[in-house]
Amino acid sequence: MNHLFPYIERTLLHPDVTINEQYEALDDVTQLGFAGLTVAPFWVKKFRRELGDTHPAILSTVIGYPFGYQRTEAKQTELEWALRDGASEIEVVLNTSALFSPSSVWLKIELAKLVALAHAQEKFFTVILESSLLDQAQLQAVIKLAADTGADFIKNATGSRQTGSRQTGFSLETALAFRYLVPKSIGIKIVVDGATQEEMEKLISAGVDRLSLGQSIA
Repeated sequence: MNHLFPYIERTLLHPDVTINEQYEALDDVTQLGFAGLTVAPFWVKKFRRELGDTHPAILSTVIGYPFGYQRTEAKQTELEWALRDGASEIEVVLNTSALFSPSSVWLKIELAKLVALAHAQEKFFTVILESSLLDQAQLQAVIKLAADTGADFIKNATGSRQTGSRQTGFSLETALAFRYLVPKSIGIKIVVDGATQEEMEKLISAGVDRLSLGQSIA
């Protein structure tokens, strides 16, 4: 599956992740040529030192993980520190709770502020949706919202083990349906834990840009 390596982002966000596990993932990135590494904000500074400033791999982190319902000011502070620590890409979890309430108008304001902060430092910005919680109309609405606020990528799930009983395992059909909802002008990330090599290949053929892989390929 060497041809898939340039699309894979090793993603280490589970609460019991160890430093050794992260170093093994870093080896995958540097030796196999994975697209990048996604770590919790606590670890960004350390792994920026490990990668150095010139390594082409992406060092990404998450803001508002895993539920997205922090105050906008808290997300702004998280984002600013992540950039100072050396993150080259930012992933922000959409406040799904706000989406289900009359306060959903604030989602656009929040995303616009956060996108502006990231783009001011020429960093890519990803909006993470927990798509298993949303119906078709809601998905279309939040995808348009992310596009309108200038997001560079949209990701279909947090990959968290704690997002609720409605979260299901990998489904190629669901992943492809999500892909086709997203306009071609925006990059797409899909969480692929549990997917086969053939399924990942089909996602790439369909135009998915990044494969978020929490598990080791070994």
